[in-house]
Amino acid sequence: MTTTKRKLPSDYLAQGWCQSALARNTSDESVPVRSPDARAWCLYGAVALVLFKDGLQTSESMAIDTWLRSRGYSGWWNDAPSRTQAEVVAVMLEAEAAVLGRSTEAVP
Repeated sequence: MTTTKRKLPSDYLAQGWCQSALARNTSDESVPVRSPDARAWCLYGAVALVLFKDGLQTSESMAIDTWLRSRGYSGWWNDAPSRTQAEVVAVMLEAEAAVLGRSTEAVP
């Protein structure tokens, strides 16, 4: 029996991460999070994408948002010049583990 895992914000952040926009395309232009051209997302863009696209429940999305903000992980944190994709993915994995009970490994 094959089980398909739903994609979560960390999965999209591992795929592509951006700053100063919710989502960006391959030309580094800002695009809507659900755009078929989106290839990278910020911390909160990834949460929004999963809420609308992959069935993350509103209560789960709000809980992740609350967890992130209560620990100082804001848009400003995501956009800090020294921030790395690995740091953002690690924080999202931590949030998902805390809120959803998900393991700290991203879906390939």
